[in-house]
Amino acid sequence: MDSGAAFYVKQGNVYILKLVGEIRYTMGCALGDFLDSLFARTDYDDIMVDLTEVHSIDSTSLGLLAKIANFNHRRFARQTTLLSTNPDVNQILETMGFYEVFAVCDTRAAITATLQPLATDGPCKDELTRIVFDAHQTLSDLNPRNQEAFRGVLDQLRPKLNGR
Repeated sequence: MDSGAAFYVKQGNVYILKLVGEIRYTMGCALGDFLDSLFARTDYDDIMVDLTEVHSIDSTSLGLLAKIANFNHRRFARQTTLLSTNPDVNQILETMGFYEVFAVCDTRAAITATLQPLATDGPCKDELTRIVFDAHQTLSDLNPRNQEAFRGVLDQLRPKLNGR
């Protein structure tokens, strides 16, 4: 199995998040922390996501991407550009309703600056349950089909959050 990696770069006034390989919930803490710090910054006017080297992506990671779409829409009143060239990944994006909230382009990014790796190590078990729950809630909010698909996941995770 090909492990996943995440990178970012600020190119002009745009932050680019590039995901590579197998993108799984285990990267949730690193991605969540990165997004929290990015959303707090004011030195840019757009976020773009590059999935052109992603082989597979799970629902938690998709939920975190949906958070980017929601943020870009609120702060900049625009759709987030999402680059994806893998037909399997594009099928997942379509099924989840991403074509309605992202500007999905089947092309590669022209990244001219050096990509910086996201720190993806370090356990965060306590935080991960909240991240997985929030990511699936965000996906559920996209459309009624997702609400039905993720109802069971949310129902299973909710007691774990309230039991703390």
